[in-house]
Amino acid sequence: MKKAIKVISGVLAAATVCACTACGKEQTDSEYVKEKNVLRVGITVYEPMDYYNEDETDFIGFDADLAKGFAQELGVEVKFVLITWANKVTELKAKEIDCIWNGMTASEELAQSIDLSVSYATNMQCVVVKAGNVSSFDTVDKVKNANKIAVENGSAGNKVCETTLGLGENSAKVAAVTAQVDALTEVKAGTSDVAIIDYTMAYSVVGKGDYADLVIVDTTKVSFDQEEFAIGFRKGSDLTEKANAFLKKCYSDGTMTALLAKYEGVALNDAKLK
Repeated sequence: MKKAIKVISGVLAAATVCACTACGKEQTDSEYVKEKNVLRVGITVYEPMDYYNEDETDFIGFDADLAKGFAQELGVEVKFVLITWANKVTELKAKEIDCIWNGMTASEELAQSIDLSVSYATNMQCVVVKAGNVSSFDTVDKVKNANKIAVENGSAGNKVCETTLGLGENSAKVAAVTAQVDALTEVKAGTSDVAIIDYTMAYSVVGKGDYADLVIVDTTKVSFDQEEFAIGFRKGSDLTEKANAFLKKCYSDGTMTALLAKYEGVALNDAKLK
């Protein structure tokens, strides 16, 4: 009798699973996040968007603070996960992270693989060199002719080298490093002549601290690709619309303006947030 009951129970359980599948009742991303009670946010160390606080116990920044607020609105904890930028889409699809929130440039190419939120900020790519070398790289042609250009692998700066400057994916001129801070370190060490990185980051760190001997080339003379920042979610994620509503609320209630005062160098995308 016990064996018969077990068999019947197994059949009923299987039927229930099949019925749920047939109804198309799959777990949404927000349900998945709430079940885990954590929103895992994929980031790199990128001041002023996501970076360590003074004692390196937590992440702060324009994006980090927004992500914390979004997680709170969802009723879950937030966990920041350091990722390799070139692998961001793979890690998102594999559910190693639940979103990419790190001053990510929105593009048609990315939109084919993942969902993108409304754009909340704008950016461009700029050129960073050692102080005293500005005149050597104050035109696009001069930058193109540099012996070595440091960029973050898989970044918008990397794309500039490949497309705008026409150097190609495997050009010996391009030093594709793991993170944007590594690109700055390359220039500081003299192993690269220039770095092409996000202006948002360059504005925050260049000319200060470890990078006091570096400068940004005048962006009215040399800059690339006017960009829009967005958050990345898995394709079909219901978190995308929730994030859109959250971002617009933060814009209208003054939260983003307050963050601008705290984290300089960010330019809001007013046209998209209104």
